[in-house]
Amino acid sequence: MACVAAVGAYSRAGVRAGTTRAWQVAEDALRMTTRRRIHGSAGGVRWAVASCAIGLAGLAPAATFRFGDLPITVPDGFVVERIAAPPLVERPVTVAFDDDGRLYVAESSGSNAKLVEQQADPRHRVLRLEDGDGDGVYDRRTEFAAGLMMLQGTLWHRGSLYVASGPRILRLTDTDGDGAADERSVWFDGGTLTGCGNDMH
Repeated sequence: MACVAAVGAYSRAGVRAGTTRAWQVAEDALRMTTRRRIHGSAGGVRWAVASCAIGLAGLAPAATFRFGDLPITVPDGFVVERIAAPPLVERPVTVAFDDDGRLYVAESSGSNAKLVEQQADPRHRVLRLEDGDGDGVYDRRTEFAAGLMMLQGTLWHRGSLYVASGPRILRLTDTDGDGAADERSVWFDGGTLTGCGNDMH
């Protein structure tokens, strides 16, 4: 199977390579190879293409980037950059970008307490990171939302952050622009948590 991929220039995301035309070629190649169309958003298609390319990294020239003792190898033409690190963020779980390139990080409290204890005193939170000097590295943070249950997913959509905080999906909105969500509503309620992983995933 042949696969072609490139990543668009997202300076705030820290991934820089490729062009819109390259993306089109990549999408066409993936569709021809699989002999079916991939439904969903353009972003979903692009990440499917990127995943395919990473899966075939052993068949193509590769580059390795090191962060301390951690090596990350990606296909040639890709770049891996550190855009946030401790103490700005300590225990990231999932992330999402908003329309202005700010990064929302679901951060675990690190607690291994029993479910009943965590429900009584939820301590997970979401941080909003910003790049104040425009160098591509996040340098300041705001506590966007706190007192959340175990965080499993984040999605920015139409001015709000949707957060999977079992057993619910919450919609968090900052209506006054101070960097903290002042509106919190339940978008979906799964009912209960039993302690089984299926509740979360």
